[in-house]
Amino acid sequence: MGDHILLDLEEWALVLNKMLRFHFNVSEEIKAVVQAIRTEMKPELIPLAEDKANFGKVIKAAIREMWALEYEVDELQHKFADSIGTMDLDNLDVDFIEDMMLKAKPLQSVLNDIRGRQITKLEEIKKTYGDAIKDLDAMLVTRPPKAEAKPADAPAAPAPAPEAAKA
Repeated sequence: MGDHILLDLEEWALVLNKMLRFHFNVSEEIKAVVQAIRTEMKPELIPLAEDKANFGKVIKAAIREMWALEYEVDELQHKFADSIGTMDLDNLDVDFIEDMMLKAKPLQSVLNDIRGRQITKLEEIKKTYGDAIKDLDAMLVTRPPKAEAKPADAPAAPAPAPEAAKA
């Protein structure tokens, strides 16, 4: 392939899924603290709940950054699929193959750029959260569909919570 480092897609998925589990666990801790505040009337726990909630937002932001890179790859794949159209395997010829390869060439450099950013993000996540997530089981959550671009004056809506975290 060349002189660039390849992204380990299995490691990417594992780290992303462990980050989702970590976020879920922090959310559960927040629920427990809030319940203790309510039932035991311990207002001194409010700062703890706020700190955990803010930390949960930081984790979720990291997850969204990872998802954003995946959205870019998906978009690139769709552009490539659209550019080659449908394949008639019975009438596949050398000209079609050559045309497909020529169309793929510019997209390859874009994909390499995205993969490079994924490698950087993966290393950053592992450095920041590695100890916290190393012993966690992966939590499989279907990535939400990419939100459509909204006008600049529209307020941003929060992303939906994973199904497991809604309970």
